[in-house]
Amino acid sequence: MPKSLTSTSGPHELRACTECRKRKSKCSGTPPCSYCSRASKPCIFGRPSLRTPLTRKNMDQIERRCASLTALLHRLNPDVDIEDALKTTTVPPRGLQAAAYDGVNPASVDEFEWSESSLGSPGELRRVGLDGMASLPTGGTEAGYLGSSAGSSILRTVPGLIPEQSGLETNRRKQVSSEDPSQNPDLLLQAHLGTSTILDDLVNAYFTYYNTSYPILHESTFRQQYQNRHRLPDRSSWHPIFYIVLAIGNWILGGTSGSRECQYYSAARSRMSMHMLESGTLLTVQVFLLIGNYLQKRDRPNTGYNFIGIAYRMALGLGLHREPPAGAKTDSLFHERRRVVWWIVYCFDSGFGITTGRPVMASDSFIETCLPRNIDDSACALTSILPTPSDRPTTYSAIIAHARLASIGNNIYSNVISAPKENILDLKISRSLDHRLKAWRLSLPVYFSAQDVPDWFRGPRAVVGWKEQNIRMMLWWGSQRLCRILSDGEEAQNMCHYVAIETIQDITTFCLDYRDNIHVGLSWYATYFLFQATIVLSIHYLRPHQPLDMGPDSVNQELWALSISRARDCLAQLSQNNEAASRCLAVLERIRDQSERSQQSSLTPSGTRPNASVHADHTQLQPALATEDTVPTTFAIDPALQILFQDTSWNNDIFEGLQGFPITDEVEAFDYMPSNA
Repeated sequence: MPKSLTSTSGPHELRACTECRKRKSKCSGTPPCSYCSRASKPCIFGRPSLRTPLTRKNMDQIERRCASLTALLHRLNPDVDIEDALKTTTVPPRGLQAAAYDGVNPASVDEFEWSESSLGSPGELRRVGLDGMASLPTGGTEAGYLGSSAGSSILRTVPGLIPEQSGLETNRRKQVSSEDPSQNPDLLLQAHLGTSTILDDLVNAYFTYYNTSYPILHESTFRQQYQNRHRLPDRSSWHPIFYIVLAIGNWILGGTSGSRECQYYSAARSRMSMHMLESGTLLTVQVFLLIGNYLQKRDRPNTGYNFIGIAYRMALGLGLHREPPAGAKTDSLFHERRRVVWWIVYCFDSGFGITTGRPVMASDSFIETCLPRNIDDSACALTSILPTPSDRPTTYSAIIAHARLASIGNNIYSNVISAPKENILDLKISRSLDHRLKAWRLSLPVYFSAQDVPDWFRGPRAVVGWKEQNIRMMLWWGSQRLCRILSDGEEAQNMCHYVAIETIQDITTFCLDYRDNIHVGLSWYATYFLFQATIVLSIHYLRPHQPLDMGPDSVNQELWALSISRARDCLAQLSQNNEAASRCLAVLERIRDQSERSQQSSLTPSGTRPNASVHADHTQLQPALATEDTVPTTFAIDPALQILFQDTSWNNDIFEGLQGFPITDEVEAFDYMPSNA
């Protein structure tokens, strides 16, 4: 590892930093210099710009090169007019903007087309689009298709509950516009790539906080290549992995606003090409998995969804879903790594499908790959024979449990959550699926419930538990939606509320007890699962309910109110470093304000509630009968949270005016209508 940016074969670096050279002042010559330390400026020691001597030889060489490039352009495009092309300043259109250049009326473009600006352009103000959780709406279309299980479909039928556009986007605009244009992003990237301390911190963050949940990479193999990276050509197949690891590590450490993050991702992206699709390797699958999951968490879910889809197809092409042939040599760590990568592909496909409400592609019917074993391979090479499974937490512990859970979740999603509303559900099916989830939890190794576990394992263990609770909650919510018998609907509703309270209790307790363990990646999951559980309980206040002094209902409502209050406090804490948590809080604020106004308006002039039917709550389980004049209302959001807000009485868009969340206008029978229809 070089100690500085100076190379023995290249030009000497300048002994004055860029800030001191701009000020034309003396520089102490060691980073950070005394001036930059006092002024809190980035201290960058670059190399002097290379100037080509103006000689006849050099001019002839440049002229020959220009002639060669001109000939190449004409071979690639015989009709091109180079002079006209040089005068053209218009940037080629991308995404939906291309429609106008193709002679297509923009209004006629498919509603589910989308365009997510690249993270590789730090100076470009991106359009507000989907959040990676698919939980909340944007202010327009172009978010892609989102089905009924996606987070924000819970909220879709509850209008007018979102405050006007928050300051988040305004602040983001100011932040982008205030970036110092004199700072060269490439120079910053090269400076940090030459600083071993920064790189080591990013790599360590990746393997400590990310790879322990999704062990896409074999740590010792990567670190060996990392130490020898200077011997590899700059465009090697390993470099996309290297740069996306840096991007994920930077995101985990909270570097979400600087240009370094964009440059790490941009460096990975620039080293990818169509040639990667012309051959199949395990390394390529790993690249697509990492970039796809990273983009989802950086609020580029459609782009990430495509990358995960490529990884899934390539994994099938490599036969990762099959065990090695019976005649293969002794089972090695390489074969085990194939199993690990396959089950991560499976989990990502399942999770992405349920999160966005899109079809889950993987089917257990054709998978024969065994689950990974709980081994400690930190001292093993890929050619090593597998070590004996351990009874302690390892890098593979969380993904083993996650893969088994994803298989059950896919079954629940296809049979209940995404089932058409016209289906009539036998509650025995829901009870059986719930029993499978309980059996899954009981079968987990003891270290999933023990207190004495390594700190690094607490986060991965918690996320797997939150996933199970979320799937179980959605199982009972979906069951309630499909029930036609009053008692079955009541049972499903009670079970759903119980799991929601349990979820809030577990997440808020974890966030209080292990504040030092909450990094950006863990906060992302905590926000997503906590918000959905809180919405499930908040729905109660959007329906007619009993007064607080009527027996068991009063206890339930007090417990719900306490749980919602705990969730709000936890989201407020998470919002300090998580913009999505701030937006979720805004949603809950609107629900609370609207429900309070609703309750006040329901009081009689004497200040008492009118007599309520004993079954007032239960009748709300049945959808209102439609009349001939009933027209399905479309809202300027995606259907992500729609399912949890069915049968409420609001008529406006709950997300009106709030930016930063996904959007898709879903009506009954999957009839999608444009916002201006």
